[in-house]
Amino acid sequence: MTQTLLRHKLAKFRPTADTKFHIDYDWWEQNNRNFRLYLRDQLCDECRERFSNHINTENVDWVDPDTGEVRQTDALRECLRTRCANDPEYINERLPLVAACFRIFLANNNTPLSPNELNQLLPWKSSETILKVLRGDQNYLGIRPA
Repeated sequence: MTQTLLRHKLAKFRPTADTKFHIDYDWWEQNNRNFRLYLRDQLCDECRERFSNHINTENVDWVDPDTGEVRQTDALRECLRTRCANDPEYINERLPLVAACFRIFLANNNTPLSPNELNQLLPWKSSETILKVLRGDQNYLGIRPA
């Protein structure tokens, strides 16, 4: 689907506080952005030290907690899910709202969440504020309605 067609469809669609959002990985490619570079920047200090850059990281086994299925996954993503996401300071009110939402999606394996659900994880921002930022005219970090 072309960017113009997608924008036209989204212009008619008005997300609500119950609309599920997620990271659209295609957005990164279509906008010539390096997702892995930005992903490395989202790591905690300990994990950033472990990975000197975003290139040539190894794959590791990851066990899906819902299905028990073992899959190969990028070590950057696994470090983020298992180490960074467990740090109570990893997602905090000092972060820009979009960055906090982005980190939540990264930590939860990009499971779609609504602004109402994000509000439960970001209680310092209202669902309405989260919705206003995520459905705005500017797309930040590829976060879109699922």
